[in-house]
Amino acid sequence: MRARLRRFLSPNRFIRCQRGVTAIEFAIIAPVMLLMIFSILEFSMLMLVTNIMESATSISSRLGKTGHAESGVSREDTILASIEERAGVLIDSNNLTITSKYYEQFDQIGDAEPWNDLNGNGSADAGEYTDINGNGQYDAEMGQAGYGNADDIVVYTVSYPWSVATPIMREFIGTNGIYTITTHAVVKNEPY
Repeated sequence: MRARLRRFLSPNRFIRCQRGVTAIEFAIIAPVMLLMIFSILEFSMLMLVTNIMESATSISSRLGKTGHAESGVSREDTILASIEERAGVLIDSNNLTITSKYYEQFDQIGDAEPWNDLNGNGSADAGEYTDINGNGQYDAEMGQAGYGNADDIVVYTVSYPWSVATPIMREFIGTNGIYTITTHAVVKNEPY
């Protein structure tokens, strides 16, 4: 009886036994593998939505540059409808943000209004800057909000807060589980 018990408790017996090894290996690898698969799927969806939004923004901005709007509908609503048509099932259009700034020339995009620090205090005081956009104050960005007029350059910016579902991806992209997808399109308005 003692010999049987010693054989039963022998470490060699457990080393040679292969039953259940696959289940244990799967239990160790499965969580990591599933997390990787879900992360790949999430990243793919994020890239798909970004691509759709870029395309919709580009097409919508071309629509906006003609000044075209359906009867009784604002230009922003026309652009929003165009984006909804292309990306509707993947995003909630109520969370879309559409902004636009217009400029007189392409080289003004992203530039501050020109100024000269005459009194050396490091800020643009009255009389030290050229008020390009005519709003009565110094701006670090020359553009004016809106869609402009004929021959103006318009920068359309469309943003959408994408909720990151995969826990590990939340740590690497976005803030507090939200990654903001932002697309831009630059067009010159036609003489309408």
